[in-house]
Amino acid sequence: MGMFKDIRKMQKAAKQYERPKLRDAVKQGAAAMEQVQADRQLAEELATSGVDGQATIRSLEATGQYVNNMPEMNLELSVNVNGFSSDVTHVQVISPAVLPQLRPGATVACKVDANDHTRLMI
Repeated sequence: MGMFKDIRKMQKAAKQYERPKLRDAVKQGAAAMEQVQADRQLAEELATSGVDGQATIRSLEATGQYVNNMPEMNLELSVNVNGFSSDVTHVQVISPAVLPQLRPGATVACKVDANDHTRLMI
């Protein structure tokens, strides 16, 4: 008899649990894919027409998002291009192999849009 009470309790608890909606999961996945495609397009654009720059990392933190098991990072950077310096907030998916090299105070090479220094890729 006790076993049936336990089963009933479990069924009741399962009904109260709100499962994530498939539609929401699909929307999140689509948004992540759009971001990946936008990043890829920016990388291709900067590879052909971007200028070389140096970025000094002021701070970095994970956004909590992952793309192909790679964390998306929010970076506060000081970007130096041809002697002109600007402070930029940049979000980019970073390979775990490169992540240990990125720390506050580190300087990394980047490709920067010549007209808009907020558009860059590390």
